[in-house]
Order: sequence, then C-alpha cells, then structure tokens
Amino acid sequence: MPSRLDKEKTKRNIEVILEKMRSDTDLVLLKEYRSIFKKEISLFSRKWAAAWLLMYYDKKEIPGIREVKPESSKNAKTPAPEEKSLSPAASLPEEESKKLFISIGKNRRLFPREMLSLILSKTSAAKEDIGMIRILDNYSFVQVRDSKADEIIKALNGTKFRGRAITVNYAKPKSNDE
Repeated sequence: MPSRLDKEKTKRNIEVILEKMRSDTDLVLLKEYRSIFKKEISLFSRKWAAAWLLMYYDKKEIPGIREVKPESSKNAKTPAPEEKSLSPAASLPEEESKKLFISIGKNRRLFPREMLSLILSKTSAAKEDIGMIRILDNYSFVQVRDSKADEIIKALNGTKFRGRAITVNYAKPKSNDE
C-alpha cells in the first residue's frame, strides 16, 4: 500500500518549524506550553503526541504560507504587520548609527527577537531605532540609532539575563585586515 505521507513536504515543514522556533518564538510562552505538555502527557506518550501535532500541522500548513479563511479576508492583512513588528529591523545608515557590543550570545539561547524585546522593554527606543542584530556564540552586536545608544548602554549594562549580568558598551571598530 503506498504511503499517504508526502515525506519531502513533512521534512520542509519540520525545517520551517525549527526555524520559526529559533527566530520567531516567544520563549517564555513556549516554555509555558512545554510545561503544560509535560504535565498533561505522560513520558511514554509524548513522542506520539508530538508526531500527531506534526501530522496535524502538516495537513493544515504549507511552509511559509499562512492559511487565510474567506470570512476573515478583511483582516487578512492585519497579522502581517504584527508579525513584523517584533522582528529585527533592516540596517540603519552608518552615519546615523552606532554598533553596540553585548556580552550574551547563542550560548545563552539568545535570538534576535529576544534581543529586540529586551532593548524595547528596558528603554524608550522604538523598533525603528534598532538596526541589524548579529548573535554570535558568546556575544552579540546590535546596530542602534546614535540618539539611543547611550540610553541603551545605561539601561542594559549590568542587567541580569538568564542568570548572568550582561555588559553593554560601544563595539570596537573592525581592524583593517578584514
């Protein structure tokens, strides 16, 4: 009997899920879901439950495309700006911006959206004041508007993030041999 499963589509969906989990997910909310999942589903049933959820997602979703219902076509454009509102912005012009060094990175499970949320929650900066966010293993670089740089440094320097005090200061310029 031939399989009813499109394995390539499922693999693409898993890639999309993992990418969204890494870059677009509110980790605090995800942790709450994980806690409920662990509490309500026995250890021996979790793999089956996860497989069922993947099967359900696979039947409903097409990678990268959201399902739009006809009756909500008027509101179909509303979620798009919401989605983008928390994503990192494009690069700011060099003459209007400074690059900041922040002493946390991937080793603290930090993602660009979390960095953006951290800055926006602790300062009066707007999303438009934040440019490129580059997360490396042990530290990060964030491009910010000149007018907000000192405020961001003052607000975030010494702040605890996942149990570790972070250091924030102006990034040193790249050396000429790069």
